[in-house]
Amino acid sequence: MNKLLASIAALALFTVSSNGDVIVTKSGSTIVGKIQEIDGGKIKISTDFAGDIVVDQTQVEQMTTDDPIFVSIEGGASFSGKITGSDDGSLNVATETGRMTTSVSNVKESWQIGSMSPTEKKMRRSWAYLAAFDLAGKSGNKSSTGFGMSFRATLNGPDDRLAFFSRANFEETDGTKSADDARVGVDYSNQINDQWNWYVSSELGRDVIKDTDLFVTTAGGFGYTITNTDSRFLNIRGGVGYRFEEYSDFSTPIREQLNAASLDFGLEHKETLKWGTLVNRIKFTPTIEDFGSFRLYQDTALDLPLKADQYSVRLGFANDYDSDADLSGKKELDTTYYIRLVLNWQ
Repeated sequence: MNKLLASIAALALFTVSSNGDVIVTKSGSTIVGKIQEIDGGKIKISTDFAGDIVVDQTQVEQMTTDDPIFVSIEGGASFSGKITGSDDGSLNVATETGRMTTSVSNVKESWQIGSMSPTEKKMRRSWAYLAAFDLAGKSGNKSSTGFGMSFRATLNGPDDRLAFFSRANFEETDGTKSADDARVGVDYSNQINDQWNWYVSSELGRDVIKDTDLFVTTAGGFGYTITNTDSRFLNIRGGVGYRFEEYSDFSTPIREQLNAASLDFGLEHKETLKWGTLVNRIKFTPTIEDFGSFRLYQDTALDLPLKADQYSVRLGFANDYDSDADLSGKKELDTTYYIRLVLNWQ
C-alpha cells in the first residue's frame, strides 16, 4: 500500500511538472507556472491563476522547470538547461556538456533563453516618455479658453539619467490673455555612489504675462539621494549657476536686463501609493549678489491610473514665483491648477 501511495504521489508530481515549472516552498506550498527570472533574492513566476508572483528565494525548498533556462551561480559561472529539484534541496541542471549540481540558495540569477539577464537589463540604457495634455473652457459671466501641456523624455542608465522636458500654459479670458508661458530644458545627473550624484542642467523659456521675453538658467552641482526604493524616491541637490532674463520694451516701468551668478537648489520626490503616484518638483534659484532676487518653481501632482496601463489622470497645481516681477508692475506669484490626461510609454 505504501508503495502504491508513493507511486501515485510521484505520478501526480510528474503530471504537475509536465504542465509548467514548479516551485516548492519550505512551508510545503506548490506554485506552478513559468519561472521568468531570479534576481536579488526574488523569484518571479508567471501563473495562470494569479498573474505574476514574486517569492522570496530563501523560502524556496526546490524548483523544477519544463524547458531549459539560464542559471548563474555565485562565483560567476553560468549554465543553461532544464532544472530538476531533489528532496535534499539540491538542483540538477542538465546542460549540453553534462549535469551540474547546485542549490536554490546558490543561484544568483536566472532568466529565460532569448531574454536578457537581470544584470544586462540593469546595465542597459532605456528611454521612458511622458506626455500630458488638458483643455479647459468656461462661458457665462466670463468666457475663457485655455490649455496646458507637458512632455518629458528620460534616458535611464545604470548610473546616470538624462532628461529633456517642456511645459506650456495658455489661457484667454474675455478676449484678454491671462496665461502665456512656456519653458524647455535638459537635466543630466550621474551617480557617484548610492547616495551622492553630480548634475548639470539648463532651462529657458518665456512668460508673456510677466513681460519676460526670455529667461535662461544654467546650473551644476551635487545631489544627495535620501531614499530610492520601488515605492519612494527622494533626491535633493544644490549648486551654482547663472541667470539671464530679458524683458519686454513695452513693460511699464521698463525692467532692466538681468545677468547674474546664482545659486541652485532643487528637490525631486516620487511616492507610489496604492491608488496613485504623488510627484513633487521644486527649483529655487536666488542670485548670489542679492539673495532676495530669486525665482521659485514648484509642481505637485497626483497621478491616478486608468484601466489602460499607459494612461492616467493627473491632478495638480504649480506655483511660479518671480520676486522681482513687481519691478514691472506685475504680481510675483502665478498659480496654475490643472487636470491632465497623461500618457506613459517606453
